[in-house]
Amino acid sequence: MRAQSFKSGLFAGVALLATTQWAAALDAEDFAKKFAAAYAAQGAEITYGSASGQGDTIVINDVTMEMPGEEEGLNFGDLTFNGVSEDGSGGYKADSLTEDKIEFSAEDVTFSVSDLKVENLHVPAEPGGNTLDDLLFYDAVSTGPIVLNVEGNDVFQASRSVTKTSKNSDNTRVDFDARIDGLEVDLGAVEDAQARQAIDGMGYQNINGDIVINGYWALPTGEITLSEYALTLDDVGRLDLQFSISGYTLEFIKGLQQMQEQMASQEDDAKAQQAMGLAMMGMMQQLTFNSMSVRFDDASLTNKILDMVASQQGMSRDQMVQGLQGMLPLVLAQLQNPEFQQQVTEAVSLYLSDPKSIEISAKPDAPLPFASIAGSAMGAPQTLPQVMNVSVTANEN
Repeated sequence: MRAQSFKSGLFAGVALLATTQWAAALDAEDFAKKFAAAYAAQGAEITYGSASGQGDTIVINDVTMEMPGEEEGLNFGDLTFNGVSEDGSGGYKADSLTEDKIEFSAEDVTFSVSDLKVENLHVPAEPGGNTLDDLLFYDAVSTGPIVLNVEGNDVFQASRSVTKTSKNSDNTRVDFDARIDGLEVDLGAVEDAQARQAIDGMGYQNINGDIVINGYWALPTGEITLSEYALTLDDVGRLDLQFSISGYTLEFIKGLQQMQEQMASQEDDAKAQQAMGLAMMGMMQQLTFNSMSVRFDDASLTNKILDMVASQQGMSRDQMVQGLQGMLPLVLAQLQNPEFQQQVTEAVSLYLSDPKSIEISAKPDAPLPFASIAGSAMGAPQTLPQVMNVSVTANEN
């Protein structure tokens, strides 16, 4: 009797295990399909060979991403998702997506990313809706070394990168920040004679630095604000871009994706391309310009350029600066805007005399539709500095 009970229990256990394995396989396939569908809703096509699951780990094999208009896709190999669970609404959550190394090669160029990790990934049940819950979303993406190799030379490297995102309590805004640390750019392989002379003259055979990005996206208005996009290079300087636009809603994104798909399917016909160009212009009219600024803080680049050019011209740096300052009014007279011409002349002259920082900003009193800016650019370009409230300043904190 005990033997019979043991056999019955053993059989039940094996049956339960088999059922669980079969369910995991079904879940893995469903997960993979929804993962691919989520990418498709965001403008990229994901294809894969197979999907398998064991416990709460799912592996999608032979993953390839294809972008509209691109002939060849990017092969990601096998992607492993850990801590996968259903989210209760038909979608999935994964604690992490990991990949030891991803590598893309074309002719003599190889690009590789090591130690990829995506944390707290959300795969929606039905992507393409009008809320953040309908988007493929993650809390963080990090990598180890990133390398671009050209003809056997590592021309670009980064030691690590990390991107973090967070939603607000009512799912109407996404904040994001990113860093790329340990940038290394090797200019030693540049073969062009003139470029080689400039690189050697300024001592920039190797350049190191980092990139910092901060901003947010508000869904109701489609406002994207980039509060910081700063590239800092040692012994060169810091370039910081800031801008804000509105109208980049989920509806706009869907329309833009459809436009890209149509453009990719069009034959190389002049009329078809012209029609698509006009349609794209129509899409852009849905956007509104809020503000923009570009600032450069010098860390020796400007003086090195002035010294090098002055030496080539057989004059001193002071003579070079005075010559450039004298030419500015003549060059800027083409703008046909005396007030703006004077502002730019004063700012650039001050910067050339004492290179610290220079900034160009456009901050209109009220948001400007892109149609209004385009109309001014075509009809009366000399009025653009006033329309967009453009200012140029130098050596300000």
